[in-house]
Amino acid sequence: MPFHRLTLFALALMATPAMAAPAFLDGSPTQSLAFDIIRRGETIGSQSLVFRQHQGVTEVHIDVSVKVTALSFTTYRFEQHGTEIWDGDRFKTLNMESDDNGERHNVVAELVQGKLRTTVDGKSADYPEMPPASLWRAVPPTTAVVLDPVDGTPTPISTTDAGWETITVRGKPIRAHHWIWGGEMKRDLWYDANDALVQIHIMGDDGSQVVYVLR
Repeated sequence: MPFHRLTLFALALMATPAMAAPAFLDGSPTQSLAFDIIRRGETIGSQSLVFRQHQGVTEVHIDVSVKVTALSFTTYRFEQHGTEIWDGDRFKTLNMESDDNGERHNVVAELVQGKLRTTVDGKSADYPEMPPASLWRAVPPTTAVVLDPVDGTPTPISTTDAGWETITVRGKPIRAHHWIWGGEMKRDLWYDANDALVQIHIMGDDGSQVVYVLR
């Protein structure tokens, strides 16, 4: 087994604490979150998350669509559609189709006997248990590895608690908990007092900032 994969195994084994259920999933059978994705003041896409709960199981439907244009030509396109299933506080399965500007992947992940079994484009591998990097749910601060739902890669991260801040959401100031992801998957994430994701900042490859704004 390659050294880098051994390292990922060790990191994941050290960082799989229980994840508390977000308070915004208050037992209602259906909840939803929807974001506009904005770059340089222009809306370039959207993300929707629909949560359905039944007998302690939460099914999350995720849909993302992004299109960047310049002079009426499409310069970048991203599509992602799929589902996650959580049994109480524990991630159980993921099935995701992604098209990253023509690079397509199908990622299937399932928790089997304490290991995360992944099948990416028909090729299978087993990893220690880890959460997916779908962002709607804050990960514990000790989390060292997440599963990239785009290509099924275990990805090292670091998390920094930046404290509570006042931000504007839906035109009103609210207090939100700011978390910063470092490493290979840099993100700034804000969650409200009920643990609902309310804002995301991502630095684009071209240095522009992409902002997810809650509708």
